[in-house]
Amino acid sequence: MHALTKDTLTLLLWVALMASSFVVSADLPQYASPIAGTELRFILATLLLAPLALTRYALFRDLGLLMRYGMISLFLVLFFIGLFEALKTTTALNTSVIYTLVPLMSVAISRLFLGAGVNAVMLCGFVLGAGGALWVLLATHGNSAETLAWNDGDALFLLACASLALHVTLVKKWGSNTPPIQGAFYIMLMGAILMAPVMIVAGDIEQVAWGEFDFWRVLLYLTLFATIATFYLQQHLVQKVGPNRLLAFSYLIPTFVAIGQGFMQGPGLWYSLPGVALTLLALLLISGAWSPAARKPHVSDAPAN
Repeated sequence: MHALTKDTLTLLLWVALMASSFVVSADLPQYASPIAGTELRFILATLLLAPLALTRYALFRDLGLLMRYGMISLFLVLFFIGLFEALKTTTALNTSVIYTLVPLMSVAISRLFLGAGVNAVMLCGFVLGAGGALWVLLATHGNSAETLAWNDGDALFLLACASLALHVTLVKKWGSNTPPIQGAFYIMLMGAILMAPVMIVAGDIEQVAWGEFDFWRVLLYLTLFATIATFYLQQHLVQKVGPNRLLAFSYLIPTFVAIGQGFMQGPGLWYSLPGVALTLLALLLISGAWSPAARKPHVSDAPAN
């Protein structure tokens, strides 16, 4: 029970940091393009974590592991590129709605790459979780929900979400025996390398507001908490609870974002409550806490090689 409580609290911390990144990231485009901002986060995070990682691990002894993390980072970079390109022809609300499909994508991809299945009750939990997260999104966006329509960028972002689900699954497959700090460093290092050509070509680096104090304040927060901390926790949690349960907790992100942005006040609060309740029920079903027997097929116990 103690380990279960600790894992749950760590998952909630990861959700809170992810949600805060959505809130704070909204301030970054006025100082730098999304591509430049993402690449600068990767570079700064790599530089900040390098002293700790270099003194604790032989980082470049296993080139095979480094190349596998290069592939892991590639799918993360593809997610960001897909997101930024999609937002040129769709809305932030549409991408948020599509993002609720990521945990279900993870279930399918984990089955394919890890041989890890889920039972009917857990699958029901994933469907309920998507519905709960969607409910909260629509309840907190008011009239914006009426403008929902399939746009040109939505298909691209759907592919980007599949790339993100594959990224997290591959962390489990190839990084189960890698210490979290080392794994996080590899992801940031390879992400910075892979994202660099994209920034040079399409990052509008000359328009970055280098002299603005608020630019560095936002960038530093995103680097420390939305990059280093979240990648470390992701590496740790994928090893402990598996990619499916980790991504299942992302169903809570709309609730945390709504709270952080002050949307869950007055009518928005009451309209959101059924969605929050659905999400919590979904997490209960996915965790298997309703029955000890349901905990046997946990994805975290699946082979990782």
